[in-house]
Amino acid sequence: MSKKAWATKASISAVTRRRFLVSMAAGTAGMAWLAEKAPPAFAQQRKFSARFGAVVPATHVLALGSKFLCEEANKRSGGALQIQFFPDAQIGAARDLLEGVRLGSVQFTAVSTANITPFLADTMVFDLPYMFTSSSALLRFLDSPVGTEKLAVERFGTINMRALSWFDAGTRNIYNSRKPIFTPDDLKGMKIRVEENPVRVASLNAMGALATPMAFSEVYNALQQKIVDGAENSVQGYTATKHYEVAPFFSITDHFMTPDCIVVSTGFFGGLPKELQDLLVQVGRDAAAYQRKLWAESTAKLIGEMKATGIKINDADKNAFRVTVTKVHQEYSKKVPKDWWDAVMKAAGV
Repeated sequence: MSKKAWATKASISAVTRRRFLVSMAAGTAGMAWLAEKAPPAFAQQRKFSARFGAVVPATHVLALGSKFLCEEANKRSGGALQIQFFPDAQIGAARDLLEGVRLGSVQFTAVSTANITPFLADTMVFDLPYMFTSSSALLRFLDSPVGTEKLAVERFGTINMRALSWFDAGTRNIYNSRKPIFTPDDLKGMKIRVEENPVRVASLNAMGALATPMAFSEVYNALQQKIVDGAENSVQGYTATKHYEVAPFFSITDHFMTPDCIVVSTGFFGGLPKELQDLLVQVGRDAAAYQRKLWAESTAKLIGEMKATGIKINDADKNAFRVTVTKVHQEYSKKVPKDWWDAVMKAAGV
């Protein structure tokens, strides 16, 4: 794909951010101090330095939402918070970053909830294929008290984390270097990279593929060297990493609807003054609103650019794939706390 086709992405996100901040500041009386010259009172207090790591490139919507949180937290706190953002796996892969957050050596990270499942079984429900009917249904669940309190604070707290933002990650689809994928039969014998997560592995195997767990940072070279035939990700993940250069067949399977999230170390968060804790919670909500708006605007644009540059896009038979994963649901429902499983099933309408 030409550099020109993607050159406008950063400028578009910048315009979107400016418009978002203007509308947000105008509509939120509680943020009136943003327009004042004097910094908030807690800016005169102790400074709190933090590192925020992410594995995605700086142009990815997940990174843009994460950068928003860092910059807005630093700005609104008058410098009391000093959060440095490191995208593109500069300070570690997803598992390294999560381990760092748990131990307190890294204060923030932005990851898929699929990366959290090895630490917390509750998020396994978001790993399962064809769980929610749409991304909007999933986000409504996450924005409810069950998502913002029960999961983000109580459940995540058991692994020394707190979720500050629930991001839209859209749906995940299969792409490869060989051919279009229409049915499970088309996947037979194909090595498809998945996240290092047992549910992902079981799901893609059930769908007909040979699931191959691999770190995100290794996927491009693995595709290029034919170590794997394909991978699965969102439109944004596919384009931001330039996987289209080595895997030009993109099949819309919508098999996973797994949210991304920003998490903070409970050790770091708990050590902040109450007013800074409240500020971070609010900035987390604002970052989610910004990221979701940017995600919605970028998805249609990116698909149009993909088509224009010759990437072969097709709709897969989702019903055929949905049938293949019934046993995966049955198996993994036993590994999730029953009260949590029941709450998710009720919200999902299952």
